Amino acid sequence: MDLLKLVITFLQVGAVSFGGGYSVIKAIAHYVVDLNKWLTLDEFNEIVAISQTTPGPIGINTATYVGFKIGGVFGAFLATLSVILIPVILSVSVYRFYLKKSDSALISTMLNKLRPVVVAMIASASFGFLKVAFGTSFGILATILSFVLLLFFRVDTVALMLVFGLFSFLFSR
Repeated sequence: MDLLKLVITFLQVGAVSFGGGYSVIKAIAHYVVDLNKWLTLDEFNEIVAISQTTPGPIGINTATYVGFKIGGVFGAFLATLSVILIPVILSVSVYRFYLKKSDSALISTMLNKLRPVVVAMIASASFGFLKVAFGTSFGILATILSFVLLLFFRVDTVALMLVFGLFSFLFSR
């Protein structure tokens, strides 16, 4: 029963996954933490952190880890397949339609109107992480410093995560 619920949950997540991986994180948290209570917010944030350090899209990685937590390897497989199934079908269908109607002003207007919603989804997910990150003085410093380094110096994200992870391990106990 949990595996069927897992499949339905990630089909729903996949159906609303506009804007890329970070915008999906909020939707996954809503279904996994708030509605189904499969994970606590701390467990979910740990899964997101692990998903960021592994290769691949963060939304798919997060779904895979959540699926593994719920149903082992088979749960991971089902969650991964479920989260990508609707986007793949829609992407192929929309792309075929777009190729036929790419000169349409209506299509261009619709795409431009979706951007604020996508930005709001990403901002909402980021705000949720800020609440957790600002829990300690180290978290505040690491968040602000990471933001500056990423925005102005384009520091490699993996290197940044490794450095702050090491500092956290050594000095934040």
